[in-house]
Amino acid sequence: MKVKIPKFNKNDTRKIEVQIEKFDTWNLDSTLAYIILPALLQLKNTKQGVPAEFAEVGGANYDNQDSFDFYKETHEDSFKKKCDEWDDILDKMIWSFKELAFNDWDSLYHHGDAKFEWVKCDEKSLNPATNQMEDVFQMVDKNPGEHWFDFVGAQMHKDRIQEGLDLFAKYYQHLWD
Repeated sequence: MKVKIPKFNKNDTRKIEVQIEKFDTWNLDSTLAYIILPALLQLKNTKQGVPAEFAEVGGANYDNQDSFDFYKETHEDSFKKKCDEWDDILDKMIWSFKELAFNDWDSLYHHGDAKFEWVKCDEKSLNPATNQMEDVFQMVDKNPGEHWFDFVGAQMHKDRIQEGLDLFAKYYQHLWD
């Protein structure tokens, strides 16, 4: 993948160039994570505000607002809590894209000495890409007594990644500063 996005100018006439290779879409989630992760990190480190829904905490001290004094007193505390909530959401997104970019988390859930072998089966299958019948292979665990996979832990990890991705989708239009 090659992406060239020049600096913003007053006329907003940036010539953006994007070149996608076939291998970029093989694991598009990982490819995009390499771009999204540093962008999210920079946004978190340089942000100057929060999305509007996090800023509307009530009790602001405006001359024309007839709010109760206790609302005015708690405005700063409430706004700080909402800013912290936005930081937590950004952290969850960042964590998820870091996991996708480096794609090694799966190894955390393999225990013992895994020894796999690809064994040719007796059947053949149609390869849709080549429209040819090809041999079928099955992955066989050659050391099942000493290797196990923590499916529950891996699923919890996947769920946590998905939480960050769901937040990314939910707040996608708020990712600006």
